[in-house]
Amino acid sequence: MEEIKTFFKVDIEHLHALGVVDPSSNKSLEIFESGQLNSNERLYFCLWGSKDLNSVAFEPKKKLFQKGDTISSAYFIVSGSLLSVEGDLIERLGPGSVIGLAEGIKGIVYPKTVITSTAVQARVLPLSKISHIIPKLPTVIQKILFNIVDRSLA
Repeated sequence: MEEIKTFFKVDIEHLHALGVVDPSSNKSLEIFESGQLNSNERLYFCLWGSKDLNSVAFEPKKKLFQKGDTISSAYFIVSGSLLSVEGDLIERLGPGSVIGLAEGIKGIVYPKTVITSTAVQARVLPLSKISHIIPKLPTVIQKILFNIVDRSLA
């Protein structure tokens, strides 16, 4: 029997209702600074507006990852929805989801197949930008990072 569950999604409708529709608008920045956003919404806002990440669009039914793929880029989902399949487990992913980052940092192949179910807008996180920074971090920060990655993968 298949199990379907929601894994992660930021409530975009809530952000839009507050007036957050463009990460660089003055109104959106005021709302960000006002304390009205929860921690997941704040993280979403920061990644959504990051000038260091490139944008990419995927059509519906596009495979982002196949089980066993080596990860070279991770994706932060800005809008749209995806399905993640691992055996009988199906997870719904949406805005705010980060796909492939923990596996890429850990250097393991992707354990699931991820397919877009609608049109998806994402920001690309090239692992080459991340992997050369990690060895330069203080040892304690590296250990904290790897601990977080391990918990994310558990």
